[in-house]
Amino acid sequence: MKLNEAQSLFKKNLLSAQADPKAVESLKPIGKLSLEQAFEVYHRGYFARLTEALSKTFRAVRWALGEELFRHVARRYIEAQPSISYDLSDYGETFPEFLKSSQSTRGIVFLYDLARFEWTFKNMYHAASSEPLPVERIRELLHSEDFKIQFIEAFEIFESPYAIFDLWSHRKEPPYQFEDINWNHPECLMIYKKQKKVYVQRLDAIEAQILTELKEGSAVASALADFSSLLTPDKIAQLFQMMMRAGIIEDILVLEN
Repeated sequence: MKLNEAQSLFKKNLLSAQADPKAVESLKPIGKLSLEQAFEVYHRGYFARLTEALSKTFRAVRWALGEELFRHVARRYIEAQPSISYDLSDYGETFPEFLKSSQSTRGIVFLYDLARFEWTFKNMYHAASSEPLPVERIRELLHSEDFKIQFIEAFEIFESPYAIFDLWSHRKEPPYQFEDINWNHPECLMIYKKQKKVYVQRLDAIEAQILTELKEGSAVASALADFSSLLTPDKIAQLFQMMMRAGIIEDILVLEN
């Protein structure tokens, strides 16, 4: 048997509760355990480690579902999406979509966005810290007629029709009914990493839209134009002050007239 065939056979039986006849004929266990017993050990350990990895990344989802339902859903996910990475922290990227389509969790309408937020937060935590443009230099360039802003890599805008941050903030508390939380209202969040720490800040809808357009490459004048009737000079100044305090501006490209 070729190595890739043996690896494929091992993986197939790892996900199964019992070894199939082909494995019994082709593979031999080391030690005193039978092949069935050896695969049972690997099988339990594999699901336990991946469930633990999901539990660490999606702690708020586990809190919302409760331990028993979370383990049930995690097992169904692991069966459908086996790990393909050596790093357990990489596992779970498609978990939010799985929750969205699962019959077991479909009634919890905010769960997809909550899982999406937790995956974003995890990625932000592991992202490299960037050096922002010095505040003095930013202030100099702000006097330019028009410019584009380049943001640090560890910066995201997160929007949801539900109050995800409120739900997420309860993740370390003892489980209780999430219905007690006023979660059924929209929320805009800025997530960024500064000095090796991840921060989450609430935004209003206009701030979120402007930052999103700037992040996508729009010039400042264009991003502000849509809200010219709603933005005062003080409000615009506050927006740039917020960006400078957060340290999310990596560079500014001044545009030629």
